[in-house]
Amino acid sequence: MSRPSDPSPAGLTTTSHAVLAQLAVRPWSTYELAQQRVRYFRYVWPRAESAIYREVKRLAAMGLVAAKREYVGKRPRTVYSITEAGRQVLREWLATPVSPFAMDFEAMLRLFIAPLGTKQQLVATLEQVRGDAQEMLRFGGAVKQEFLDGRAVLQDQVYIRALAVDFFISLLTTVDGWAERTLNEIQEWEDLSPDGKNNRGLEIMSQLPVATPSKHTDRTPVPPRTQRRRRASGSSSTH
Repeated sequence: MSRPSDPSPAGLTTTSHAVLAQLAVRPWSTYELAQQRVRYFRYVWPRAESAIYREVKRLAAMGLVAAKREYVGKRPRTVYSITEAGRQVLREWLATPVSPFAMDFEAMLRLFIAPLGTKQQLVATLEQVRGDAQEMLRFGGAVKQEFLDGRAVLQDQVYIRALAVDFFISLLTTVDGWAERTLNEIQEWEDLSPDGKNNRGLEIMSQLPVATPSKHTDRTPVPPRTQRRRRASGSSSTH
């Protein structure tokens, strides 16, 4: 399937805009950019550190960020800051429609094909999901306290950061609660066969807190058009 042409100047990707967004807040070295990605952006836009290093150099070559050589003691480092051209690119990007919500969640793929494996394997997957979620919730609590103490690097951005931390905590709490419920359900099973389990599945389905269509139809539901919309700037797996 052919993709729509990239509306971003010079083929910029979402990673390009993520780096520009960080530099719009304040200048950073590439190491600091990578650390901020680990703290925040990796959960919503996971990319390898090497991609961040490559991207900031590409943006510098395009004139969207400026590089300045500094010294910490005798050790040199390059600090990058956004240029006015880079700010203009961000302003134009903010005026475009956002890509629809998507999630990179391998555990869900494993759940779909769980009957090919064993109950023990599925339990191990879900226990890891719970462990990861709880670990990230502890990190979220530390970030919360950092802002409450007034010692965060971006303390002057707390009015924005609080909204982002709210999203992460809400999402992680949901994932942790789902994994706990699912583990409790599966622990009652002897195996992963459907024998004697489908009626319980329908019971769970009937209790899900989402409205159903008011009129009966035999048509198979299809995802909304918004979920089939993808901007080329957000579709690249390498950026």
